[in-house]
Amino acid sequence: MKKLLAGTVLVFLSLGVFAQSEFQEGKHYEVVAQKLTEKPTVTEFFSLYCSHCFQFEPLIDTIKTSLVAGTTFEKSHVNYLPRDNQEAQEAIVKAFATMQELGIEDDLSKQFFAAIHLKGMNLDSAEDIKQIFLANGISEKKFNKVYNSRSVADKALFMAKHWEDKQVKNVPTLLVNGKYLINMQSLNNVGELISLTNYLLEKK
Repeated sequence: MKKLLAGTVLVFLSLGVFAQSEFQEGKHYEVVAQKLTEKPTVTEFFSLYCSHCFQFEPLIDTIKTSLVAGTTFEKSHVNYLPRDNQEAQEAIVKAFATMQELGIEDDLSKQFFAAIHLKGMNLDSAEDIKQIFLANGISEKKFNKVYNSRSVADKALFMAKHWEDKQVKNVPTLLVNGKYLINMQSLNNVGELISLTNYLLEKK
């Protein structure tokens, strides 16, 4: 998906599509599980530290509205970035789980993306990460309570294992119905991505 990630959003929205017969296992997608999810689900594996994920973010709404009716779109944060800082790796996943618990995932994700990729802020520790919450109206007491809760710990642990279980090697990456992992590098534009995702949503 290098071409997809290299241009502007307008280029991403070009309408290139594949015929469904052209999609190939091993080239366009991999089978990473035996069972499908009970309900149609698309999971984006991503990281707030990832510049490609930041570029991909403006496409999410277009993708969501183009999926097979009734599909749930969710995000799962990987924990291997930044590669040389284990504290930040663990803290950013807990931070994302905290956003979800507080119901501010969409708004605060944008703030984190902007802080890291536009403002060049170094969020290298749990304390640095906490400051973004405080700057967006979350009290320190509330943040500490949720961030250190059992539910956030469980979510963070699940996400930390999820990407490994599904053999995710790069982000952003889409997983369809818990079974089909899309090879983003095999695609040229968002039209092809949507076509492939919908094809896999209906595949048994």
